[in-house]
Amino acid sequence: MARYLKRAAVLLAAMGLTLFAGCASSENPQREPERTVTLSMAISTAAPESVKQAAQEFANRLAYYSDGELEVVLSQSAELGNVLSAGDTAFAFVENERLVDQIEELKTLELPFFFKHADYQFTALNSERTRARLDQLIGEVYPMQVQMATVCGYEDLAADGTVDLTDFRKRYPLAVTESFFSDELQQEIGALEIETDRPLALLLEGGAEIAQTDLSELIRAVSSPDFAGEMVLFKSAHKVKTAYLLVQDGLMETLTSKQQAAVEQAAVMACGYCRTLTDQQRESQLAELEELGVSVQEINLEKYFALLGDIYQYESAGMNYRPDDELSRYVRSDGAQETF
Repeated sequence: MARYLKRAAVLLAAMGLTLFAGCASSENPQREPERTVTLSMAISTAAPESVKQAAQEFANRLAYYSDGELEVVLSQSAELGNVLSAGDTAFAFVENERLVDQIEELKTLELPFFFKHADYQFTALNSERTRARLDQLIGEVYPMQVQMATVCGYEDLAADGTVDLTDFRKRYPLAVTESFFSDELQQEIGALEIETDRPLALLLEGGAEIAQTDLSELIRAVSSPDFAGEMVLFKSAHKVKTAYLLVQDGLMETLTSKQQAAVEQAAVMACGYCRTLTDQQRESQLAELEELGVSVQEINLEKYFALLGDIYQYESAGMNYRPDDELSRYVRSDGAQETF
């Protein structure tokens, strides 16, 4: 009898726990997962591979860091300006050069040797003051703000084998896509520049002795069976190309604190990935150029400026383009201890 009573007590206890659990479940129903929010992200169809891959990295990281609450649909457009103007794009990864037609002040960041190196560029553009100025300039044209800026490319200086930057008596003609000096100012500071749509071609044809160039373009040129000369590459930061991860104005305020943190973390990872890819490609291309017989030399900026002249010493109206005062001041003061 005692054995049956004991079994009944256990059964009643189990039933009680089940009923209690049922009551608890009805009073505190299990919370359903947050609904996934789908957001759009745009890049240019002509964006470099590093930007395209970094945009996908941003989408992947955002989904991961938000535990699936935020999802990004990535699209490419040949008319990125129109897409940004429409105001219905949540994110964009866009290069500075694609914005200068509508925002002339951003041409400041296209000036030669404005950044001594990529670390300088990254620190300068992501400082609070510089970001505020960028937001102001971009916000006047597009309903977007800068979440983070990064490196997406470089331009260096190629030269024929006779160039010697230690010879201060020699002023070498430099082929560029755009000159920022007036003819009068060039004569004054020795900036002998020739504007052309194809700087490297002008160098190869003998019309100039130094030319700004993209490394991939130089590789194609010296790989050609027709190339029979000697080439020197001055590894430099002649132009450090910038890309911005943009976010729609006001979007962050609509997100939860967790989602905002996810956006910030994803931006850091994507921008870091963009620079890593860019630098890896650069090192691979430099190695390929050396294998092709190109002499790769680190440029001595002090000697280069002694020949060409430092444009930031001149506040003359004779310049073809005056840097944006605020951008120039913030970048040069916030970018590094050493400034031009």
